Amino acid sequence: MAEIVCNASPLIVLAKSDLLRLLPKLFDAVYVPQAVVTEIEQGPQGDPMRQLLPETPWLRIVQVEPPLSPLAAWQLGPGESEVIEYARLHPGLAVVLDDRAGRRAAQGLGLRLYGTLGVLALAVKRAAIPSFRAAADSLLKAGLRVAPSIVDEMDKELRG
Repeated sequence: MAEIVCNASPLIVLAKSDLLRLLPKLFDAVYVPQAVVTEIEQGPQGDPMRQLLPETPWLRIVQVEPPLSPLAAWQLGPGESEVIEYARLHPGLAVVLDDRAGRRAAQGLGLRLYGTLGVLALAVKRAAIPSFRAAADSLLKAGLRVAPSIVDEMDKELRG
């Protein structure tokens, strides 16, 4: 299994879909930079991830050292920037990002990358969930923004 650094949006949609429990089943460690924690804490009061954050001991909250300069977040948000920088400073960690610009930056740095749908695909391959399609539909209802054609393509690939 691998260790990951996760951005806010995957955590938020997984929590809203009641799929957050997949992360500790699929990964040895889940790191969450402080900027991601701050973003979640500033979210709506009733957000499931905001409510689960203090009750989820397997999420390892980390600090990026040395701290990023404010200029580092110009192209990306603070959360994406810290996720990428933490992974860059800790070789072997994969990142979980859905933001297109963040994904491009991570790929440009040669980081191993998962999107939220990629996490679901891994869960299907490891028999942690029975249906990619059902889980993906739940994520879409929870606010994951992805083209339906991507879901169709991944579902088709997973069915063989």
